Amino acid sequence: MATSLPFVPQGRTREHILNEFQAITALNIDDAIHFLDQYDWKLGDIITDYYDGIELKQNSNQNPSLGRFYSHDDFPEQHDEDSDRHYAQLLQLYGDTDEWARQQQQQQQQQQQQQQQQQQQQQQRQQKSTKAIDNTPIYHEKQRLMRCGLHSLNNLFQIPKLFTPHNLESIVREYDKRKFFNDYRTLWLGNYDLRILIEAINRCGFDVRQINIYHGESIYHLPWDSYFGLLVNLNGAHWFTIKNHNGIYYNLDSTLRKPIQIGQKERLIQYLMDLMRKTRTVYLFVVSQQINEKRHSFK
Repeated sequence: MATSLPFVPQGRTREHILNEFQAITALNIDDAIHFLDQYDWKLGDIITDYYDGIELKQNSNQNPSLGRFYSHDDFPEQHDEDSDRHYAQLLQLYGDTDEWARQQQQQQQQQQQQQQQQQQQQQQRQQKSTKAIDNTPIYHEKQRLMRCGLHSLNNLFQIPKLFTPHNLESIVREYDKRKFFNDYRTLWLGNYDLRILIEAINRCGFDVRQINIYHGESIYHLPWDSYFGLLVNLNGAHWFTIKNHNGIYYNLDSTLRKPIQIGQKERLIQYLMDLMRKTRTVYLFVVSQQINEKRHSFK
């Protein structure tokens, strides 16, 4: 039902009158508007009656515990045009409280949904950046005859019998035809020159680089976790592989009964330092995957 709002003196808004009346009487908003409505929002008249101790024109029955402004009669509350006008004024002054509550709830739900989406996106990024855990046991090929170099290759690539005496001999025959020499011609692995070892690794799409520890190169700041594996030669006579498996480094020496767990990168560095202190000569070679990978199929 449409109702006309009460007259408000020029220059003073209903909000100002309401605030002033509340400051004087300490009434709540609903009751203050109710009484002001009975006096046509004439603040002077209602304040005069208030100070003179005169009962207001129409007493409120909303809260009988708040003093002389309220009726002590037992008449039931009646719905009339004054009540409609009263609530229309509340709605215009302060808005629909139910609608405000709904808006607050919607905002909270939207914030919760955004937080959940952000958490899901963060979990997806973490899953993409985390390496898949390989649950297969690490492969360890044991020593047979004088073929530690061959076993080191198979332990490096974690493929049983990837390299055999037959295919390594084929590389030897190619080198004999070339009469090729390089910086590693003094090192031997079993019956195979280091040149053969490097060539076999190159044909699988990987590069080999020596760490020049005896020329001042430090092992402390090398990107160990990015290497495919590590080949170690002791005193120019024996070869073995160190391999990273799920973030843990293992010594896969073919003379061992089973792999020895070294630990993470910090433990690996300490292990190599101890090895260099105990052994007369140690040669370290890191194996990395080539950028333009060209694989060779061994038969």
